[in-house]
Amino acid sequence: MRYPLGFFGFICGFTLIGARGILTKMPITDWVFYSCAWFLFLRFTRVRIFSKNFLLTFLISLAVAAHMTFICTRQPNRGRYVRGVFQFDKLFRTQPKRIGGIGQLTLSNGETFPLYLHASTKKDTPLSDTERYRFAGYVKPLRNPFRSSQNFSFYLWSRSVRNHSTHARLTPLAQQPPTFLQRCRKSLFAALTVKDEHLSHVWRAILMGKKEALSKDQIQHFFYTGTMHLFAVSGLHVGVIGTFFFFLGRLLCLPKLIRLLLTGCGGWLYAAVVGFGPSTLRATLMITFVLLAQLFSRPVSGQNVFFNTIGLTLLFNPFGLWDVGFQLSYGTVASILCVGVPLSLRYVDPRKRFSSLKATVIVSFCASVISSLFSMRYWDLFSPWAFVANLILIPFASFIVILGMLSWEIFLLFPPLLTLTEPLSRLCLGILLKSVKVLENLPGAIFKIPVSSKVFVVCLFLFAIVIAKVRKRTERAETEVSKSILPSVSSENHLP
Repeated sequence: MRYPLGFFGFICGFTLIGARGILTKMPITDWVFYSCAWFLFLRFTRVRIFSKNFLLTFLISLAVAAHMTFICTRQPNRGRYVRGVFQFDKLFRTQPKRIGGIGQLTLSNGETFPLYLHASTKKDTPLSDTERYRFAGYVKPLRNPFRSSQNFSFYLWSRSVRNHSTHARLTPLAQQPPTFLQRCRKSLFAALTVKDEHLSHVWRAILMGKKEALSKDQIQHFFYTGTMHLFAVSGLHVGVIGTFFFFLGRLLCLPKLIRLLLTGCGGWLYAAVVGFGPSTLRATLMITFVLLAQLFSRPVSGQNVFFNTIGLTLLFNPFGLWDVGFQLSYGTVASILCVGVPLSLRYVDPRKRFSSLKATVIVSFCASVISSLFSMRYWDLFSPWAFVANLILIPFASFIVILGMLSWEIFLLFPPLLTLTEPLSRLCLGILLKSVKVLENLPGAIFKIPVSSKVFVVCLFLFAIVIAKVRKRTERAETEVSKSILPSVSSENHLP
């Protein structure tokens, strides 16, 4: 898993940025900067531009960019009045008493397409993502996001949503037999229930990504402390599920192939239950690449697996590059794998005391720096205590995730036993909320620091150069280690 796939994510990203520049008629100064970025990328990664691998990767990237350009330039259909069956895939709160959502609309002729629905016609109408509704309304095509400045348009297009309806009538259909995924979603929802309703909402937001039930104050507490990412289902959640199925297969003494298939299927099942958000899809794909490498007895490189995931994601959905969740998720993981881990391996001696703590501090600091950059760019907020909050609350949130998975297993096997774990769940969730409130009330907890798009792009460009340099040093160190090992091995072979 070396060069062609390892750098496919980088090359595809550069190509898509160039295609967007053509669509938006980017000025000459930006094109000069874009050309310098390409040159420095080729320079620091030492890629041979006339090699077969590079040409193949570049041609695939051009095909993805051409597909994105074709979708943006073709004339959209006019609005039309339709009737059909609608089901929410994701709900989120747009205003204190209004809820919008993304779902699938199925017409009578069998046509299906994703649709954004602003369900605000009746404020007291309860909406659910496990029920089906009879839809009747006027559907209009979304405007090309590259010709508008609305971040929400990028959000919808990044999830392949091309149509929206602001006024529609929703009538709940008769109770339909739930599908397997709906039964799993309902069981997980029921397992994450405690006596305090507010704590239940927080628990479901952490393990299922359901933030629409959170109050405005709860969202503000996490948002202002830089811990909003705790509500994104990511590698922590998928890793816990995968680890459970892996050790279950080992406990049952299953063959290696069955054990790896069980682990991968468990991760994909959980991702399908909670929804394929950017961070969820990234974590699931990365675990899949690792399992495939183990299956074929290939060495696993975290950086190559990460760039493979970027390329595969953009191959199927090129608009995801401009999704804030995509950028924040992949940017944070890139800072951890490509900067934090190499720095911790270089400056931390595992033979000394508190070496694991020092490595954790370095990795957490690198992740906090890049997440703070995105926070200042998109929300004009900077929290100096975000580093401390992540250093303390992420391990604690990991325990809450494990506790939630354990509650789900208990609910599936013997639901009455949940009464034994409920006091511990309430205690942990209460401590989490109180910790976030304390951090928010600390002096200098939040600053308004807006970052322009020019400065943001320059910072990301410098970050990419740092990644390339660190990767180059890592490869050089690995080469020196392999050269030092080979003579000793050959001398041992000549011993009598």
